[in-house]
Amino acid sequence: MLNRSRLSVKYVFVVIIVFCSKCLAQSTPSEFAEMNFQELFEQSIYESNADRHLSSPWLVGYQMKAVKFEGYLNGSKSLSFDDVLWNGPSEPRTSQNFPVLPTIIYQRANLISLGYQFNASWKTQISIPHVHQKTDHISIVKNYDFFIIDTEGLGDITVSANYNWDNDERGAWSLSFGVSLPTGSIDEVGDTPRAAGDQELPYTMQLGSGTYDFPVELNYRNNGLHDFSVSLSGNIRTGYNDRNYRLGNNVNLNGRYQIELSPTIRTYAELGFRYSGSIRGQDDSLLVNAPFPYPASITNPKFYGGKRVDAGLGLSWKFAKDYQLTVEIGKPIYQHLNGPQPKEQWRNSISFTKVI
Repeated sequence: MLNRSRLSVKYVFVVIIVFCSKCLAQSTPSEFAEMNFQELFEQSIYESNADRHLSSPWLVGYQMKAVKFEGYLNGSKSLSFDDVLWNGPSEPRTSQNFPVLPTIIYQRANLISLGYQFNASWKTQISIPHVHQKTDHISIVKNYDFFIIDTEGLGDITVSANYNWDNDERGAWSLSFGVSLPTGSIDEVGDTPRAAGDQELPYTMQLGSGTYDFPVELNYRNNGLHDFSVSLSGNIRTGYNDRNYRLGNNVNLNGRYQIELSPTIRTYAELGFRYSGSIRGQDDSLLVNAPFPYPASITNPKFYGGKRVDAGLGLSWKFAKDYQLTVEIGKPIYQHLNGPQPKEQWRNSISFTKVI
């Protein structure tokens, strides 16, 4: 009976993966860092450490991840810059075109994590992100034909716990949960065409969410002939921040298949589905006093979120007893965005972990 139950759960996960692959939008730096936290447990070397009977319960990790957004989508329809940029009185102004246009967005997150394993079932971790964003813009505003805005600093710190159960030669279940603290700034300012001098920057340029958020993840890993794992995760927002908005809730479904090339090297392929909600509320300081109050698409909270399917390849190398290096590259294979909004082009990451 127990084995039939295990199989039925596995088939449910497989069906979900297949369904979603037939169904992220631009992310704020805060949301980009959150995804790193969810991946760090999976990429740690705790499982090998457990095989050595916990030679040390402490683990330190570093992860760097980068992503590029360029081009626009409205739903799944591609838009050119000319489609989204309003060219002035010579053409009608609508809610779908704007006098200011971000053209290329780069995001980078660097996370330092410290973990402690209490026993074979429980471990905890704190993740501290440093995030950076650079956005190139064009506009029809005088003296702002082309301009760049950068922000960087501390992101939202996450404290989390992970519980493993039902771990045997066939497979293992784990549950991760935590709290994301509003340590990242939501008051970043810069020189934009909206007015003279520095003003409040749009949501994509802020470093944190400004709210207490609760990430959670359920993971199953098969330990049989085929080494695969499936995880379902999400992030629940609470309340509104001091700027009268909150980021959208998100849900992620990931499947990963791993192949061991040697006792120290393994490679993997993964497929992931991400749903992200639009921003609730709005920061009124981003608006202009005009019939169309949003000067750029990234100032409209409705033009955030959507659905995305990602494919990725990774390689993990345990190059010494207590050291592991993981490199991953990924690219969206399907995007359906609440647009018009910038679309993701690629992302990559490198992770380093060490038992201390």
